[in-house]
Amino acid sequence: MKFESLRIQSESYMVHKSFPQQLKKRIFKYYDYKYNNKFFSEQEVLGTLSEHLKMEVLLYSCRNLIQRVHAFKGLTRSDVGCILAQLKQEIFVPGDTILNSTEDTGCIYFILLGTCGIITLRGKEVMHIEDGDFFGNILEPKEFGAENILYSVLALEMVEVYKLEPEDLNYCARTHPRIKDKLESIEKAKYRRYINLFRAEDDEDTTGDILRELRKKKILEQGLHRSLFE
Repeated sequence: MKFESLRIQSESYMVHKSFPQQLKKRIFKYYDYKYNNKFFSEQEVLGTLSEHLKMEVLLYSCRNLIQRVHAFKGLTRSDVGCILAQLKQEIFVPGDTILNSTEDTGCIYFILLGTCGIITLRGKEVMHIEDGDFFGNILEPKEFGAENILYSVLALEMVEVYKLEPEDLNYCARTHPRIKDKLESIEKAKYRRYINLFRAEDDEDTTGDILRELRKKKILEQGLHRSLFE
C-alpha cells in the first residue's frame, strides 16, 4: 500500500510538472527496481537493532556483493565489514552517466548488478565492466602517465552500485591497511589495461584520419600534420 501511494504521489507530481513521457518511464523503472513493489525505511528498521546485530544484518544483506566483488577476495571479515559499513547504495537506469573522469569526485563504485560501458570523449564504447568490478580513481592517474585518459562510465542497463566516498575510503585505509594495498594493486592493473586500450583506440583514430586525408588527396597536396604521428 505504501509503494502504491508513492507511485500515485509521484505520478501526480510529474503531471503537475509536465514531465516528458520518457522521463516518467525512467523514474518508474527506478522505483520498480529499487523497491520491488515494497516500501520501507531501512534506517528505521536498523535503528532498532544493537550494533552487533546491525553488522550481522549488513554482512548478510551484502552477501552477494561480498561474493561478486573481486576486490574483496583475500580480505578478512573485519576488512570487508569496515568497507560495507561505509557504502551507500545507488541505482542507475540505462543511459545514466555514473562517472565522468573530467569531474572525478574521488568516489569508488562497486558494481553489484548490471553492465556499464567505458565511453571515450569521442563517444566510442571501448569496453564493458560488470558485476564484481569497481571503478573510480584511488591513485593519481599521472603516476602512471594516464592523466590524458579521459572517459565516462555509462549505465547500459539497470545498474546497482555501492559507493565509497573519499573520506570513508581514507578511514578504511587508515584502520585496515590491507584494504588500501588490495585496491591499489587492482587499480595499477586497471591503469595498465586502460593505457593499452586507449593507445590502441588512438592508433585506430589516427589510421582513420590518414585514410580520410588520403581520400581527399590532402596529404599529397599539403603534407600530413606531424601531430598525427606523435
